[in-house]
Amino acid sequence: MLAKPRLLALDMDGTLLNSQKRVSPRTLSAVRELADSGVVVALSTGRGLAEIADYSRELAFLTHASLDSGGLVYDLRARRQIHLSPIPREELVACLDAAAAQDAMVHLATCALSVVQRGLIARCAEFNVGVYRPMFERNYTEVDDLRSYALAHADEVVKVDIHHHDAAARDRSRATLEATTTLALADAEVGSLECTPRGVNKASGLRRLCKLVGVPMELAVAVGDDDNDLAVLRAAGTGVAMGNANERVRTACDLVVADCDHDGIVEVIERLF
Repeated sequence: MLAKPRLLALDMDGTLLNSQKRVSPRTLSAVRELADSGVVVALSTGRGLAEIADYSRELAFLTHASLDSGGLVYDLRARRQIHLSPIPREELVACLDAAAAQDAMVHLATCALSVVQRGLIARCAEFNVGVYRPMFERNYTEVDDLRSYALAHADEVVKVDIHHHDAAARDRSRATLEATTTLALADAEVGSLECTPRGVNKASGLRRLCKLVGVPMELAVAVGDDDNDLAVLRAAGTGVAMGNANERVRTACDLVVADCDHDGIVEVIERLF
């Protein structure tokens, strides 16, 4: 890059957060110092508003976020939506049908809430997301009939996460949705599938953020570790893979740093900013 980067876009799970779902003191200090220097530090995450609530105090210095894999671009300081990209109603129904066919756990991300079927949080380990159970219990909203809720709030649903029993079940859901919808689909975790409207992903979220704060995309650095980061890692001026990233992510990036349990974000800041 010809000029110094002016924006750092951070994935959360497996990137900013370590394997214990915490921000290490060293990483937190480095990120805060970078933000204080005038660099825009933004979240670029599949998490929604309810899912970042546990970190609102320690990350209070951050001003902007691309949430729900680009479905919600948000001003953290003003606590207001900048852009919302709801899933078309018929494609929302297709997600619910595909999930039901695989006996999968569905998470609906709306502009404000994270919503699941009552009773499934207690079983979330069956769907390979047991590590998130404490967050689910604190921040998720349980409803008695998820399908009815989804249809009643269709204009607010920006992302559907389908958590499967295994990767093979995820592949079947992906095949179904690729054949019947125009949704953007991204693999995550062991067996999760993230569904957003066509053209909506972490890259589109970052483009909106860059336009908002007046930073060219070529002066943005994006950091991630999983397949749902691929679009933004390729679109940013510099894409950085964490040491715990899968091989597809590593191959797509310009740089690989230490893993999330060894302050890889500190290495990003020291090497690029």
